[in-house]
Amino acid sequence: MPPPLRLEHIHLPSPSPTNLPPYSLASKLQSLLRRHHLNFKDSPSTNPPPPPFLISFTPLPIYTLGRRQSSPLSPQELTRLSRPLSYQNQTLPVTTSHSPRGGLTTYHGPGQVVLWPVLDIHSKRHKTFTVRCYSRLLENTTIATLEKMFRIRAFTTEDPGVWTRVGDGEEERKIAALGVHLRRHVSGLGTAINVDMPGTDEVLSERENPWRRIVACGIEGKTVTCVREVVAHITAGEGPGLRGTEEVADFWGRELSERIGVDGVDKISEGRVAELLEEAVVRSEEGWEGGEEGYVEEVRRGLGGWVEEALDRGV
Repeated sequence: MPPPLRLEHIHLPSPSPTNLPPYSLASKLQSLLRRHHLNFKDSPSTNPPPPPFLISFTPLPIYTLGRRQSSPLSPQELTRLSRPLSYQNQTLPVTTSHSPRGGLTTYHGPGQVVLWPVLDIHSKRHKTFTVRCYSRLLENTTIATLEKMFRIRAFTTEDPGVWTRVGDGEEERKIAALGVHLRRHVSGLGTAINVDMPGTDEVLSERENPWRRIVACGIEGKTVTCVREVVAHITAGEGPGLRGTEEVADFWGRELSERIGVDGVDKISEGRVAELLEEAVVRSEEGWEGGEEGYVEEVRRGLGGWVEEALDRGV
C-alpha cells in the first residue's frame, strides 16, 4: 500500500533583512518542480510520481509585468521602477521582470509572502480542479487563512485578487494578489499576501512606498492594504511584522493541503532547500544570476552556524 500523499512545503528562508531570496531563483525552483510533474505525465512508468509542492518566500523587491503589458517600458519608466527601495532602514535593490500571468504591473517584496503551489490539477491522486475552480481554491485558501489567523474578513470582487474593507469608510482594498499559469494542467505562480508593507495611500516617498511607482495591477482608483493595517483597525494594536510571513505561509499550506485532499504537510529542511535551489540553477538555461549564488551561500552559512550552536549546547 503506498504511503499517504502529503504536500511538500519548500519555504525559502530570509537569512537577513537585506538578503532575501531573489524572485528569479524562486522561479527556477518552480520550473524544476513543474518539470518533475511534466516528466511523470510523459512517462509514468519510468518516473516516480511527484507530490504536490508549495513554494513560499518573501522576495527582494521586484516589479513583474503581466501578459497585458503589451508595450515595453520606456527608459524613463524602467529607471523609475529600478531605483533602490528603503525598507526598515535598509536600502534594497529593485529589479523588473516579465511574468507569464495575466494582468499588468504588480509589486512583490519585503513584508509580503508569495505562495506558489506546483501540482497537477487533473491528478487522480488528490482532488481535481477546472481552471476556474483552481483559481477559486487559491482565493478561498487565502480568505480562510486571513479569517482564522487574524479575524480579517476578506472576499473576492469582479477584480482579481482577494480584498477586504479598511477603516470607518469601509473602503475596499486589495490584500492579496492572484496570478495563475498552467502548463498541461501543472500549476505555476499563485498568490501573494501583503502582511506588513505600506499601503498605496500612505504618505511616503517612492523610495519608501513601492506602490507609488505604479498603478497597482493596472486597476485605476483601487488601493492596497496589508494585514498589519487591517489588524490595527480591528484591535487598535500592532499587527504582525516581517517574521509573520513564514507563519502565514505555514498556515496557508495546511489550509491548502486540506482543500486538495492530501494527508497533511511536510516542511522541507533548509539544508534540502539549498540543495534544491542549486539543482534548479544547474538545470536552468540561465545559470546563476544577480545575487542568487550569494543568497544560497548565506543560507548554507546559516545552517553551519546553527549546527555549531547545537553542538555547543550538547544537542
